[in-house]
Amino acid sequence: MKPKIKKIKTNYDGIVKSLLDSMNDSLLIDFINSTVSTNYSSDAPVIRLATETYDKELKQKRCDYFLKIEGDFFLIEIQSNPDAEMEMRIMDYSLRGAKLHGMTKTDDGTGLNFPKPVVFYLRKSRRFKDKLSVKVTGSLSEKSFILNVESIYIDDYSFSEMIDRSMFPMIPFYPLRYEKTMFRKHTKQDESAILSDLKECSEKLKKAYQDKLIEEEIYKYIRDWMLKVFHTVVLKSENRHTILDLKEAEKVMQYIVDEPMEGYDILATKREWERKAERKGEKRGKLEGRLEANTETAFNLLKNNISDDIIINCTGISAETLESLKKKLTGK
Repeated sequence: MKPKIKKIKTNYDGIVKSLLDSMNDSLLIDFINSTVSTNYSSDAPVIRLATETYDKELKQKRCDYFLKIEGDFFLIEIQSNPDAEMEMRIMDYSLRGAKLHGMTKTDDGTGLNFPKPVVFYLRKSRRFKDKLSVKVTGSLSEKSFILNVESIYIDDYSFSEMIDRSMFPMIPFYPLRYEKTMFRKHTKQDESAILSDLKECSEKLKKAYQDKLIEEEIYKYIRDWMLKVFHTVVLKSENRHTILDLKEAEKVMQYIVDEPMEGYDILATKREWERKAERKGEKRGKLEGRLEANTETAFNLLKNNISDDIIINCTGISAETLESLKKKLTGK
């Protein structure tokens, strides 16, 4: 059966946070060391922190990720598209994080320990800024400080580098770099090169799993979301009428999930979900049809002055439905 490509909604922030939460401390430290240029030991203490805060109206505000390693405080933010307000958002997140996890009491008053903000950009664009910073000044003090934001672009890393650097939370978004080519007019050779690269990346990911660099659940999660992200790229290309070889793209997508876990086929699983949804819809339709017929029967019985008990016993409608039918009959 031909794989059915349909629109898949993805929450990119949620993907990254799930992977960060699922990585063991040592793997998480490797990821931070390799991307933020730190040098923590593999057994350094790690604390994953809450990201939810509430305003005066009790509306929830949520950042992407707060983390402490050896007491050093990090804010990790995921960004997929350009945002003119990025600096102010980071400032807001940092202040809320400082109030939530970095507040200290001293003899001189209250102190705030701001997190080190790091933004991971899932796409690269000329509209993105190479450097983000916020200068904070105040009229009551001659002093000011600058909040510098480290920017990391996953486009700058090859797939092999992402594996070697334990950048597993970012791997699902590797296919986003194909958008620039696939959304524009391109040649079949361009498309073949992309599909060949994706197939090679899948092999490297499988090897990392086989070499026990990543655990089974993380491997499955990364692979499945990498497939879904590429699904969206293919779908958008199809909608723009730019994709040239849909069947080959489907073959490569199937290849991604052909691996030594017996019986696991994500495309077949999705088709089964679709069939269940169709069967559920058919069953619901039959129930709705039966209810409509019983209601019509009850209405006709009412017209002939049949007692309420008999109508309910014969048709199975509720007492509330019967009362509404009486009102309909009398026009009240």
